[in-house]
Amino acid sequence: PLTTNAWHTNGGIAMGFVCWMWVFYRAKHDLPVVLGLRHPWEHEHDDELHDDQAEDKHFEYLHAAWDKHAADTLKVRDDDDDDDDDEDDDDDE
Repeated sequence: PLTTNAWHTNGGIAMGFVCWMWVFYRAKHDLPVVLGLRHPWEHEHDDELHDDQAEDKHFEYLHAAWDKHAADTLKVRDDDDDDDDDEDDDDDE
């Protein structure tokens, strides 16, 4: 049987406990984002600490950037690689 030092065993248990506490702490704060219940940029603020106009501008930028990205990814582009491969095959013959 494999024997280990008691210090290593207890240290491993302590580090495992800290790891799980960190996972639960992050889940408490980030679980709605992970589950898709809210966007990561939508979170609660203290009303005295932020500027509504700047926040609205930032949200407009985020939504515009997302819409542009979504539109760009749906564009079908012509890929010329297939034509180049056919020309290379003709040269080898």
